[in-house]
Amino acid sequence: MTAPATRRRVPGLRRLLILVLVLIVAGGVFAVAYFTPLMSARNVSVTGAAHVPTEDVEKVVAPLKGTPLLQISNGRTQQYAAAVVGVSPWIDTATITVSYPSTLVVEVTERDAVAYADRSGVTLIDAKGVPFIKVGEPPILTPKLTVENPGADDPDTKAAISVLQSLPQDIRGQVVEIGADSPANVRFVLRDKRVVYWGDASRADAKAAALKVVLTRPGREFTVIDPDVPTTR
Repeated sequence: MTAPATRRRVPGLRRLLILVLVLIVAGGVFAVAYFTPLMSARNVSVTGAAHVPTEDVEKVVAPLKGTPLLQISNGRTQQYAAAVVGVSPWIDTATITVSYPSTLVVEVTERDAVAYADRSGVTLIDAKGVPFIKVGEPPILTPKLTVENPGADDPDTKAAISVLQSLPQDIRGQVVEIGADSPANVRFVLRDKRVVYWGDASRADAKAAALKVVLTRPGREFTVIDPDVPTTR
């Protein structure tokens, strides 16, 4: 073999050797991370839990501690996330992710109590219309919901909650009671006991603008079902 041919082969062999070494090192790093406690779950970080003790959430995911993070599959995190949701009625959803080198991150989304129903005790109702927990007293500034059958599948509940959430904050903060006897007939009571007949959930912005005008006038009952022709009585 000639000297030039030999010189051409040497760089090629060198590159091959480097590639093999890189693969060996990468495989070793992966093996260490996958099979040893070096990158295992040692810490739990819980976010979003305001009404639920973080210790209760941590207990649910405690069995994952000591497991190498690479061995924690999406299926396992979803399974444990479902268990976290079962910790308290306050928890609407939960997700679990891994954060290297050694942390499980549990993100909790709690329900927002937008109203309450007073039927055999005070029951809080979330933004989806779901009655989710009984309490001794409703939170401050939480309006009472008066419908026949409070629930996420109840058309009257959905209409009342939709209207409540569409109100400007300065008006919504005055509402002490909201109800409906049909989706087209939502009404609410303000803190000073004035009554507003709102109608259905349509044209919310126009109705809110009309309501702000008529609330400056004398009267105890205000109708903005047709925001182009609001009335006061």
